[in-house]
Amino acid sequence: MIENRMLARMQEGQTALGLGATMPPASHMPVFVARAGFDWAFLDLEHALISPENLGLLCTMLRLQGVTPLVRIASGSLDRVASLLDSGAQGIILPHVETAREAQDLVALCKYAPTGRRSWGGASPQLGYPQKPSAELMSAADATTLAIVMCESRSGVDNIDQIAAVPGLDGVLIGNVDLSLDLGETGAPDGPATTEAILHVGRAVNAAGRHFGIAGAPSPERIRALQGLRIDFLLAGMDHRIFAAALEARAETWRSALGSA
Repeated sequence: MIENRMLARMQEGQTALGLGATMPPASHMPVFVARAGFDWAFLDLEHALISPENLGLLCTMLRLQGVTPLVRIASGSLDRVASLLDSGAQGIILPHVETAREAQDLVALCKYAPTGRRSWGGASPQLGYPQKPSAELMSAADATTLAIVMCESRSGVDNIDQIAAVPGLDGVLIGNVDLSLDLGETGAPDGPATTEAILHVGRAVNAAGRHFGIAGAPSPERIRALQGLRIDFLLAGMDHRIFAAALEARAETWRSALGSA
């Protein structure tokens, strides 16, 4: 069966490094992601337009390169979970979660009975189409399918103990920028209120034995400042921002070399 590299890294006590994917899908993208050393890819359906067909192809190509594909759905799109998992995603990320009930709803659709109520769709590409008994495949899928919620508001922070305690939940991902907006620190994801909220959430998630992750951290220094937290997974950036920065840097290098403004 196909390994979940992200999960393996976290279980080894390492921080799994992820890249956000929002640009139009291309066949070479998974190769670049894998060669750069990323462990997982954050396929964003909340803020980007990726067709179901392209998403399935991306998931398959990423898995074949040893990169774990996770899909962030939009709030209110839980009806898409089954088809996304059966198309090859190895986990689902649900944004803007503020209650334990919302986390329970995600787990129910990501896990088979008795933990959840995911419908059986056969030996999907998620596992590499192994020819094994259905019960064995369901058990393997439950062990390697990640159900992750995002904490991005004051309400989510206030309810984090109940959210992190939901049976079957695999992890909590802090949305650093959106959290700072909700806490009134617009444009300051390293502000004091946001920092305190992240520390509170991280400690609760660590204590509950769930995987804790951060998205939207402005710099490695920001992460190092969060002392005492076990950070299991990190979204290192979004492809369009990295691409734009690289293009600008290359253009500036050549303008300077050629002596042009």
